[in-house]
Formats: sequence, C-alpha cells, structure tokens
Amino acid sequence: MGEIAREGIRIYYEDHGSGEPLVLIGGIGQQICMWGDALERLKSSFRVIAFDNRGTGRSDKPQTGYTMDAFVEDTIALIRSLDLGKPHMLGFSLGGFIAQALACKYGDAIGKLILVNTAFGGPKYAPPGIEVINALLQGPKGETALERGIDALRYDFTDEFMQGHRNVVEQVVQCSLEHPQPGYAYQGQAAVGGSFNMEAEVREVRNETLVIVADQDRIVPHENGLELQKAIPNAKLGVIRGAGHMVFIEKPQEFSDMVTKFVKGEW
Repeated sequence: MGEIAREGIRIYYEDHGSGEPLVLIGGIGQQICMWGDALERLKSSFRVIAFDNRGTGRSDKPQTGYTMDAFVEDTIALIRSLDLGKPHMLGFSLGGFIAQALACKYGDAIGKLILVNTAFGGPKYAPPGIEVINALLQGPKGETALERGIDALRYDFTDEFMQGHRNVVEQVVQCSLEHPQPGYAYQGQAAVGGSFNMEAEVREVRNETLVIVADQDRIVPHENGLELQKAIPNAKLGVIRGAGHMVFIEKPQEFSDMVTKFVKGEW
C-alpha cells in the first residue's frame, strides 16, 4: 500500500501479487476493498495494482476537480510513478469510461484493455429502467447506515444474490462505510459519467480489448457493452450470465478466469 501525489491530490493504492501488471480502475464510489474475492484470485496470476479514484476511499476528496482529464492523468501518474511499463488495464463502470479515455490518449503506454459493465456513452446510451432511475433519484432507505447501504446496492446485484448472499452484501457495505464518500464527491464523479461520450473516439482504440457484460446488469444494461464491443476494432466479448452490475462480486471465479485467459492470450 502507498500513495502518490499529483497536483496536491493524494491517490491511495495497493500493490498485490507478482507477474504482469494489471491495474484496476473502480466505479463511482468504489473502494479497493470492494473488489473482494476477484482481486484475491487475480493476484495469484498478476501483479495487481488497485487504487481509489479521487473522491473515494483513502484518496483525497477535494471539493472540485472532478473531470475525466483529472481521472486519466491520476491514472497515468500512478502507472509512471510505480514504473509499471505497459500495464494491462481493467475498468469497471465509471472506471471503464476512464480506461477508454486513457486508451485514446495514452494507448501506447498500456497493454491490453478489459472493460467491464460499461459503455461509450453519448446519445446512444441505453439507460437503466425507470424503477432503477427513480431509486437513484430518491436515494437509499433505511434507519441505519448499514440498512441504507444495502438498499443502495439492491440494483447492483441480482435479486437472487441479494437474498442468498446477504452476508457478502453486508461486507461490501461495511467496506464502503470505513471511508465514506461525501455527497459532493459522489456528485462530482457521477457528473463525469453523465457527460461521457466517446462513441467516435473508441473506434480508434488499437489495444487488444475484452468487453465483459453481465446479462442481468440493471445499472448499465448489457446492451451498452454489446455496442461498445462492436465499436472497438477487433474487441472480444465475454458474457457472464446470471449476474448483475457488480459481477466480480457475484461471480468472482468466472470473472477472474475470463480476465486471466484474455490477458494470457488463451482466449
């Protein structure tokens, strides 16, 4: 574990395992600990570097400065500071947006690209259903922080997982409560996601790419991933069935196996 500083902002990271470097870029509000068992599995094959985006976890949470350019430059600064060479990049949700922008600007500085439950944005973005949108606008319900955290995640997982693996969901919530994200930081990250549009730019990506979609994703419907895979030249598609948005928590073994085979050229 450690931190780097860029323009006065401290970015916290953790460095696990050994082998080819694989950098994980999280989604809105996602902390390192929320990668869960998937990180544990991946570090047996790779040197895994996970970090908290600005505004999240143990990284600084400035009042302003939430832009796509800032997220990209934070990431490339981490890569250079740790002398990672050309690491493979795995971006989830908002992290997938960041990874796409990184590949467009610094494609020669990175290896393979894995984009998980994400999209190229813009007017062709397929939004979540009205039930999900209303829930996001209304905010989580519950009398305690734990109850509100569980309610906030109810669309990130399938209903079956929420009912059958409540202990895992509670662990995710407890993780998020260790270093809570201020509302302004969440809004700053969400605004970057809301204005994202790289439909034209991703067509120029030349990094080997795997797009992973979960067929039960209610936050970023999997149709977005299908379109993203078609837009990126020669991109491969991986479909994980019976899982929701946080697919790496619901299906950690299938997820890590898919990533490992792709990075190692066994796909």
